[in-house]
Amino acid sequence: MTTEPTNAGAPGLVDRAKNILLQPRAEWDRIAGEPAEVGKLYTGYVLPLLVLSAVAGFIGSTLIGHSGFGVTVRIPMTTGIVVAIVQVLAGLIGIFVMALVTNALAPNFGSVQDQGQAHKLAVYGATAAFLGGVLAIFPPIAILGMVAGIYTLVLIWIGLPRLMKTPEDKRVGYFATILVVCIVLGFVINMVLGSVMLMSGGLNGMMPRIGSNAPASSASVQGELTLPNGGSIDLSELEKMGQALSNGAAGAAGTTAAIMDPTQLQGFLPQSLPGGFAQTSLSSGSGGAMGMGASQAEAVYQRGDSNMTVTVVSMGAMGGLASMAGAMGVQESRQ
Repeated sequence: MTTEPTNAGAPGLVDRAKNILLQPRAEWDRIAGEPAEVGKLYTGYVLPLLVLSAVAGFIGSTLIGHSGFGVTVRIPMTTGIVVAIVQVLAGLIGIFVMALVTNALAPNFGSVQDQGQAHKLAVYGATAAFLGGVLAIFPPIAILGMVAGIYTLVLIWIGLPRLMKTPEDKRVGYFATILVVCIVLGFVINMVLGSVMLMSGGLNGMMPRIGSNAPASSASVQGELTLPNGGSIDLSELEKMGQALSNGAAGAAGTTAAIMDPTQLQGFLPQSLPGGFAQTSLSSGSGGAMGMGASQAEAVYQRGDSNMTVTVVSMGAMGGLASMAGAMGVQESRQ
């Protein structure tokens, strides 16, 4: 016998989640006959699953990070906490609004208007989406959580006639309307989460920038550059060095649009880089046509079998200085 969930550790929550996913028809029939205690639905079922999903997302984005092309990027810890809290609040509001809309539309589709049943439909129907969010704990498979969330629509489709007494000829229209509501709510929730990340500086942490013209700060670049032969480089340290190169070269060039002498640019390339890289070669050159030109200096740094190339470019009238353009070009055993 399945009992009404009361807290995150109660067998009722685990059994209910398992049964609604694996035996939805039989479980919806049991749910339809249970008393609708709306408060318990949210505190004993929705909240624990939302918190579980948010914690998984926090671990995945701030502790494990997103990796690609040898770079692992993690959002700042503070941003991750804020996003997790907003995610839980937005989820609670989203389910509540969905229940209100479902109940309000019931008479239009020959269904029985019952606020308690509507809340049960929204709460238990979203189980797949809640548990799908747990996959965000490992970013490479997080997309599977979105696919799993689609099963929520199947659960709602099965639950409509059992909880809202929807006649078969009205079922498609009612379901389609609820689907539109789900899409709109999902869009709004994603917009809210995106805005929170933007305001808290999280997007800067997810999009590393090397040699930006913006003032350097430890929060503007988050993450590590994983090297092919082991070890890593703190991207914030690399950005600070890039900004220092940019500021130094810009000061030397003054306010004129003329390009700098290539040999002068060489002076802005350091003898070593964070992570134990030592300079092994240095070159420079310049060129131009039709009143536009550029000069550059390039240095190669090596640590074991790993090489990194750093390029400083003076673009004159074409836009000033672009520094460390090749800083992400880590290669192994490059000759």
